[in-house]
Amino acid sequence: MPDLALRATEAARRLQMPTKELLRLVQTRQIRYVMIDGIAHVPADAVEEYRSRMTA
Repeated sequence: MPDLALRATEAARRLQMPTKELLRLVQTRQIRYVMIDGIAHVPADAVEEYRSRMTA
């Protein structure tokens, strides 16, 4: 299990976007995620990776 895998709601909050938008990013594989017990979680470092790509 990754060190810090965030549920969609928490990852969306950190990226200041609606959860629905984050789930769209997961579905289209625009943000890295891991499956834990059948639920997509976003590693904390993937949140930072996505944020840095969007600000570049």
